[in-house]
Amino acid sequence: MGNPFSSPTVVQQAAPTPKPPATMPDVDSEGVREARRKAQLDIMGRAGRQSTILTAPKDRLADYTSRALGAG
Repeated sequence: MGNPFSSPTVVQQAAPTPKPPATMPDVDSEGVREARRKAQLDIMGRAGRQSTILTAPKDRLADYTSRALGAG
């Protein structure tokens, strides 16, 4: 039986290295500008007649040119 008044042996562990802080989003950063540009291109691509076509090009049965409509 050990001495009840003795201090226990404490093993010191090395502190973990902290992660570097995350960068804060900036309005003028390259990633934000690229995301804004892609969003604008996506919005512009959905304008006009293209916004009403709901099928993919490979799913369309006919190519609606004058020749396919019998005008040529």
